[in-house]
Amino acid sequence: MGYFCDRNMKEFEVSRFANFFLVGIDHQKADVSVRERFSLSDEQANQLVQKYRNEEGDGILVLSTCNRTELYAFANCPRNLIQLFCEFTGNSKEAFEPYQNVLQNRAAIEHLFRVSSGLESKILGDFEIIGQVKKAYQRSKELAMHNSFLDRLINISVQCSKRVKNETELSTGAASVAFAAVLQVKQYLKTKSNPSVLLYGIGKMGRTTCENLVNQTGISDITLINRTEEKAMRLADRFGVKHLDLDHLKEGLNKADIIIVATGAAEATVKLEDFKETKSRLLLDLSMPRNVATELYADPHYTVIDVDHLSEVAEESIRNRQSQIPLAETIIDQKIGEFYDWLETRRVAPTLQAMRSKMDSWKEKELKTLQKKFPEMPVDQAEYFASQMLNRITGQFARKLKNGADLNGDLRTIHHIFEL
Repeated sequence: MGYFCDRNMKEFEVSRFANFFLVGIDHQKADVSVRERFSLSDEQANQLVQKYRNEEGDGILVLSTCNRTELYAFANCPRNLIQLFCEFTGNSKEAFEPYQNVLQNRAAIEHLFRVSSGLESKILGDFEIIGQVKKAYQRSKELAMHNSFLDRLINISVQCSKRVKNETELSTGAASVAFAAVLQVKQYLKTKSNPSVLLYGIGKMGRTTCENLVNQTGISDITLINRTEEKAMRLADRFGVKHLDLDHLKEGLNKADIIIVATGAAEATVKLEDFKETKSRLLLDLSMPRNVATELYADPHYTVIDVDHLSEVAEESIRNRQSQIPLAETIIDQKIGEFYDWLETRRVAPTLQAMRSKMDSWKEKELKTLQKKFPEMPVDQAEYFASQMLNRITGQFARKLKNGADLNGDLRTIHHIFEL
């Protein structure tokens, strides 16, 4: 495989290496069973960064989440980064190749901006990723493996994420059935504060719903129940909620104001006969086939919302989020342009500094000559006047260099004229 750069990073005075790479995998090509094999613990990520540093690396960011494991780093070619990635994830290069994502320079930069802004999340518009990007950057700083390029790149990508979140609707609405269920709970909270919630079934859907309930609603009275009590106990301990064994199902059902059913059984697991007390309840049936008995749907005391309705809510939200992609991409393009403007200043800064230094030395000589010829002349005024003139001259050079079509040629010309 060949890799081609749009611009050599050495030109920008940001690294002694020629290129900035992304090497990794994500949910686009690799399912969860593959991503598990390529994940990195915090300790493994620390060790990877340290080895890169020991091998005289020059800036690296290690991002490892449930949906992606990625290295952003400087190198002349990606081979060593791929080897590092495979070594610390415990995989061969052959195992990595079918799922690999290798991008270079501008493409790698753009990918990080898209990741930070929620465009590459498994659930479009999921902005939790920006916190994980910040955490990865903090590791690089703590292990002294950041540089001015990474500092500015992360700073602008965080700004980009904020703009996309604030100026688009990329994260509005419920983009999953589990989150749509939690939005229904939030609606219920407008009529009854701090209700009692029973979550029955903690498979993948149930676990996600539990996490969203805890993080999004502020409800304190949440009870979990599951066919395997040990699983309910572990999840309850993790989120600081209660649990019941299956023998106490009816007790839990009768106490609850909100019942969320995610059992995935072949037939109804919650029936009208299970309830002794008749009171208004919200039942959210996340199961397919439905696990709330049909007679409960018909009873006016129970508001039952099934997975089809929640799916429609989620699909409508996803369509709305997808409509926001062009606006989000416009913001990303603007922020990438801002980043490249900064890079261009890195290219011209050494020349401008050398030119100003040469002109300052001329200024000092000329001021000494003037003092001899005109001893009555105020030195501070002459110094001020000369400095202002040089500021105008260097400012004009800076503007022309920034907008110049042939920057390399212009820099060579300046070096020739000023004998730098």
